[in-house]
Amino acid sequence: MQAFTTVFCHMLAQGNSLDGLIAADDAEAKATVSAFIKSLGLRPMDTGPLEMARRPEGTGLVMTGLGRYGAGSFNFTFGVSTSA
Repeated sequence: MQAFTTVFCHMLAQGNSLDGLIAADDAEAKATVSAFIKSLGLRPMDTGPLEMARRPEGTGLVMTGLGRYGAGSFNFTFGVSTSA
């Protein structure tokens, strides 16, 4: 199971409406973590099986680079934008 690798902890503490990315092979585990993510006021986003976990994990390095060089602060997070 993998979750919460695309959200800085202080952004969670601020109560922002964020996406929690999940990757797991176990459907019951995904459902449990999805319910937990929802209970925090976040939106669970299923990225697929556990083999997908390394993709969101890599965004941590990208976020660190953006915070230091691009965005100028760590007051941001990655999320999913959908349109009809």
